[in-house]
Amino acid sequence: MKTNRMFALAAVMSMMAAMAFESAAQENGNRDENGQIVRGPYETNRLFDNVWIGVAGGINLFENSFTDAGGLNPALDINIGKWITPSVGLRIGYQGLTASSWTSRQYPYYKLTGDDGRFKNSFNHAYIHGDVMWNISNAFSGYKETRTWNFVPFLSAGVARSFKNGSANNEFAVGLGLLNNIRISNRVDLTLEVRQLAVKQGYDSSPVGGIAGMTSATFGVAVKLGRTGFRRSHTDEYAGRISDLEAINGTLAGQKADAESLNEDLKKENARLRKTVEELESRPPKVEKVMLDVTPGAVFFEIGRTELSPQELFHLDFYLKNVIARDEDKVFTLTGYADRQTGSRKRNRQLSEQRVEYVRNLLQTKYNVPSDRLVIKAAGSEVDRWGDPLLNRCVVIE
Repeated sequence: MKTNRMFALAAVMSMMAAMAFESAAQENGNRDENGQIVRGPYETNRLFDNVWIGVAGGINLFENSFTDAGGLNPALDINIGKWITPSVGLRIGYQGLTASSWTSRQYPYYKLTGDDGRFKNSFNHAYIHGDVMWNISNAFSGYKETRTWNFVPFLSAGVARSFKNGSANNEFAVGLGLLNNIRISNRVDLTLEVRQLAVKQGYDSSPVGGIAGMTSATFGVAVKLGRTGFRRSHTDEYAGRISDLEAINGTLAGQKADAESLNEDLKKENARLRKTVEELESRPPKVEKVMLDVTPGAVFFEIGRTELSPQELFHLDFYLKNVIARDEDKVFTLTGYADRQTGSRKRNRQLSEQRVEYVRNLLQTKYNVPSDRLVIKAAGSEVDRWGDPLLNRCVVIE
């Protein structure tokens, strides 16, 4: 009968472990978008964060040997603990109240004699202990403050004291157990705990050697103090982001240096071009006479301009009426030029293209010259046809 009690307690522990494992396996509220469990790191909590006080009541069963168990007696648990991380915690406390055993002889804790002639020892029991706790639910399924059931096995060590009738016995004791935390609210948990201690035989005042045990099962409540829960640390994420920003900053610094160097070069080029323009503008205006006498099939543009002045429009009108209009079968070639003394090669190419397009459009829209009689070319500033920048800003009609 006594052995059956031990097996019953072992069965209870196995059932609770299976239920807790199933609860942890079904946990899915703390996974990322890929379904992966979200784990640490977590910020270090303060001294009085994640602290709890627990009180529970239940039963003790003292086993003087594996085949000789005493009766069931009331048990009391009082403890205070702290979670260092979501998975690891420490706890100190008192566990005990009373216990009993059966012996073949009468010993100091003797209370009465049974029907079989054996002697019943009844004594007070106190176990002052420290526990190292491991929250398997958080360890395997990831931390979740609102989880309903947490499965917490623990290792225990401390001093066990039995005393009665003026006698006392102090023994070092070790044990293991299973704590089930059932969440009621943010501050309150129900606790269901099973513990198995190992002490020296003779703890019940019988002078025998060997190992005895003390099994307890308690149900109670735990109240959380201070700040509860753990905050995920973003230190690694921030460090990675800072590293990325530093790399971007280095790239931008290099681009800034390149831009400043380019700006200096452009300032020098601008100053050179301004000086060239000033020199060209200071020359006497002799262009008109040369244009009419030397090249009646050409029109000339102001520096940087792509439209003709009224005077050059007059020259174009004269050429149309006296040359193009008289020969209706001739195909004319329009060639745009720019002077190489000012502007870049690319800019001069654009100016020559825009100038020749402008003249062609005038011939087609204003003078109705068919497009198949006009061939256009853009020489840019690669060809110095006249040897004079004022003359090279032109469109030649041939």
